[in-house]
Amino acid sequence: MLLSGFALLGCDGSSDKTDSKPIGKDSTEIVTPPVNNFTRLELSQDGIHGIALSPGDKYSYSLALNGSDPYVYTKPLATSIPSERKILEFEYKTDKEINDLQIFYALGGAPSEALSKKYGSLAVSSGYNYFTADISSFRSKGWGKTGDKLRIDPGDNSGITIDIQNIKIRPMTDAEKKAAEDAAAAVAAKENMARNLGAYLEKTYPSSVKRVKVTADKVTIEGSCGSSGSYFLADICPWQDVTEMSEFPYAEPIGNGGFSITVDRMVKDREGISYDRVFSKWAVVKADGGRQILDSHARYADEVDAVESPQALPLKNKKGIGAGDIDLYFQDCKEMNVGSITMNVLLSGIVSGPGSGYDYGGIRYSTGGMVSYCDALVSRARDLGISVAAIILIPSNSAYRDPENDGGYYSMPDMTTPKAFNMYAAALNYMASRYCKDNPGRIHNWIMHNEVDAGTEWTNMGEQPMMRFLDRYVKSMRMCYNIVRQYDQNASVMASFTHSWTAAASGYSPKELLEETVAYSKAEGDFKWGVAYHPYPQDLTQPEFWKNDVQSTYSMDSKYVTFKNLEVIDKWIRLPENLYQGTTKRLLYLSEQGTNSPSYGDSDLKLQAAGGAWAWKKVSRLDGIDAIQWHNWADNKAEFGLRIGLRTFDELPYQNLSPKPVWYVWKAGGAPEEDSVFNPYMPTLGITSWDQIMHEVN
Repeated sequence: MLLSGFALLGCDGSSDKTDSKPIGKDSTEIVTPPVNNFTRLELSQDGIHGIALSPGDKYSYSLALNGSDPYVYTKPLATSIPSERKILEFEYKTDKEINDLQIFYALGGAPSEALSKKYGSLAVSSGYNYFTADISSFRSKGWGKTGDKLRIDPGDNSGITIDIQNIKIRPMTDAEKKAAEDAAAAVAAKENMARNLGAYLEKTYPSSVKRVKVTADKVTIEGSCGSSGSYFLADICPWQDVTEMSEFPYAEPIGNGGFSITVDRMVKDREGISYDRVFSKWAVVKADGGRQILDSHARYADEVDAVESPQALPLKNKKGIGAGDIDLYFQDCKEMNVGSITMNVLLSGIVSGPGSGYDYGGIRYSTGGMVSYCDALVSRARDLGISVAAIILIPSNSAYRDPENDGGYYSMPDMTTPKAFNMYAAALNYMASRYCKDNPGRIHNWIMHNEVDAGTEWTNMGEQPMMRFLDRYVKSMRMCYNIVRQYDQNASVMASFTHSWTAAASGYSPKELLEETVAYSKAEGDFKWGVAYHPYPQDLTQPEFWKNDVQSTYSMDSKYVTFKNLEVIDKWIRLPENLYQGTTKRLLYLSEQGTNSPSYGDSDLKLQAAGGAWAWKKVSRLDGIDAIQWHNWADNKAEFGLRIGLRTFDELPYQNLSPKPVWYVWKAGGAPEEDSVFNPYMPTLGITSWDQIMHEVN
């Protein structure tokens, strides 16, 4: 959602070797190519934001970061960069850590998220260290021509000084070429796995696993296989990739024809952990020479006996508000008769890592400081009869981060080894066992991570082909579901998406991700998953979505789904092929969205409120949408320059947390005064009847 980065000047450099030892980003030694074979980049004062730039001697600069969202451009390239130059390099030193360095490769000088990359943090350094990045992928996309720039965004930092010198684009060293070749081979392997997963979901196998039931101490697996050949029942763990296995280490022979096998649920020692087979999926494999090949889809548990089974809490209405925690927030929830809220949960604040105090899977863990925060929030929601949806977030700097994570605000959880899997399961189990009951209070639904279609920013596991990324995400949802259903049979896990629909604006297309998730459910057994969608306006800064959102159409192939065309996702969730077990509509929350007031001027506030009235009127008429949580409850100065809240921050003429006109709109939604509050906004929206905002979808 945020642009940031560098800009470039093109010229061939001359010798400027320094005496400092070149240390790469991964602490590998750099052997610099011939000194004249590079393109010099110089920083520019033009377009600078949140930075005081002071040029020094000989291509050096001091950057004093003094505002939110700091960035600086390089000067435009005077000439195109030769094709063999594919390494960005500079030297830096900084008095404090620089978080989330992001670089935009701006074609024609225009930055875009699609042509950017986050490189993680730059550590504190009193002497110059080297930063290097292979930019081959951006060169292949056309960057490096006359007029192109970089934009450097040194994270969300203020009060920090970073010195940068000798910014250049140079050829690769031999070691870097070898690393690039290895990286290309890794990319090819990922793409091959993605193709395998697609074929796996589409394939009709001769054998089948038809039912898996998990009791307190046993697992029963039923299915059928062929009448000739040697068959095995494979127990497949979350850290294993079913399509990439030629040997299945946890497989036992089975007879031909139909079978029903019961095994112990717990395995005392599996690769260093005490393993619970509630997480396994089961497949028939067939002997084929010296290897084993899949002969069925792998099926997860269909039934899991409940440890506890609390009564469902029906939503009392569709009205909700995004995450908040202070007294005034809960006063608003009560005054507005809110039925649902969201709660952000950093999993590293629940179980912080190995330690003492909590045992799971044969390993002891320490709990974190966020537990008391969650206790207080869910107990207050319980007292108001409010349903809570927890948003499970994995900070990119936490022990839970996926090993392929290369930045972003949040990460895909690490499920690639038994111990990484166990810690993730431990945290989810701790939460479920604590918050699927009325004391201290309940989490009713579980939103798994954030905006996965924009994975680079919000659920990062590095650059991935879509099916490989989705396979990991489905595993994460399944893990949470198979834990939570033991404590609350009514809960859903929910997949989180941006306002894109068929557009892969930030990585992947939500519609395609959803369709493939349906395919996973059909192949591996259905589970109670829902959708947490974020139908912001196409341009989050502009409130007049009813005029501006031209790519939000009333077609199932719309590029975006925003407040303007919510009918599209409403129709999708109600289609017969998308129902849970073919009979039940999946839960659909609009869990994060709002209209912006670009300023606190009367006109902007009126436009924001009009958008809120439109959103409520439309949601209230669409049966496929279960709830909408307005985000944010109050404007936040750190939220990318947006003012999408129901209350203000402190900016004259308003005091902090003053109610905005949209606050009164949201309060009136569903109340007797709804029309008297809403109808004055119809002229702003260009309508004379609320019926005019509703449309058929083709």
